[in-house]
Amino acid sequence: MTPEEAAFSPETIGAAPSVQRWFDSARLHSDPEDETQFRLQLLGDFCAQMGQTPDELAAGLRRTTKGGDEAISGKRRKAMDAAIDEFVEKSGWTGRDAVVNGNMLRSFLVHNGIFIQGRAWRG
Repeated sequence: MTPEEAAFSPETIGAAPSVQRWFDSARLHSDPEDETQFRLQLLGDFCAQMGQTPDELAAGLRRTTKGGDEAISGKRRKAMDAAIDEFVEKSGWTGRDAVVNGNMLRSFLVHNGIFIQGRAWRG
């Protein structure tokens, strides 16, 4: 395993504070092990494509306002939504799988305080 592959391995991804927040908030700790590993691998693959850790993904969607407050960047959120769609398409998923897997990635962001709306499956 190369250092880059290790950086995005399910074990490394699962240890990130933002991923722990996601699992705690969405109550994913009781999911079957194969589902947990799939979620971590999916997020790890997406992080590898983006060249960012999970913590960097979530933090990168925030900005500081002129008043010094924290806000979500609408432009960055829109770009992230497009990146998720592109990742799902490049991964070869179609139909229901594409929607579910894209929304799984969006769930990570939602549970880290980033409102991003997923698609609905209309099969």
